[in-house]
Amino acid sequence: MIAPAMKTRQDEALRYVELARQGARVERSLVREDLPRWSQLVNSEATVNVAFEFYRDDHGLSWVKGEFEACAALQCTRCSEVLEHAFTGQVKVCIVSTEEQASELAGDRDVLIAPGDLVVVADIVEDELLLAVPERLCVADPCQRALPQRYPAGEQAHAGPSPHRKESDRNNPFDVLAALKR
Repeated sequence: MIAPAMKTRQDEALRYVELARQGARVERSLVREDLPRWSQLVNSEATVNVAFEFYRDDHGLSWVKGEFEACAALQCTRCSEVLEHAFTGQVKVCIVSTEEQASELAGDRDVLIAPGDLVVVADIVEDELLLAVPERLCVADPCQRALPQRYPAGEQAHAGPSPHRKESDRNNPFDVLAALKR
């Protein structure tokens, strides 16, 4: 049976061994300041909601499993637009206190090293959030907002004919950048 959600401070480190022994449930709302690596990628004041259950397995190892969800604005790498994206995912990780334990267990499970017996909720979820960042946000192919990937050929790319221009200069891909700069 899982215990009711615990009431603790947002930034408080949790004693994961005790939580696992009790079968405790922890729910939190994390803000950008709690997730420094992830907050470098998002362009909004996104809140990440998490719900975790701690438990022990048959070998006495402490585990945490649960879900996270957030909605944040990201800049698309294809079209440079800032778009909203929903982040959802699940976490299931074995928590250990030493590198040696992690090395032994890492072959067939995800492992989180928490020195001593304390773990911060943000440490459990931040890596999963980073892995949930999509390679591209635009789902339409081709994207209507994407920057042009072809450059104009010949005199269309130039403001006018130049007597000093050689034939090899006529198809310059950097003319597109000059046009975007204007």
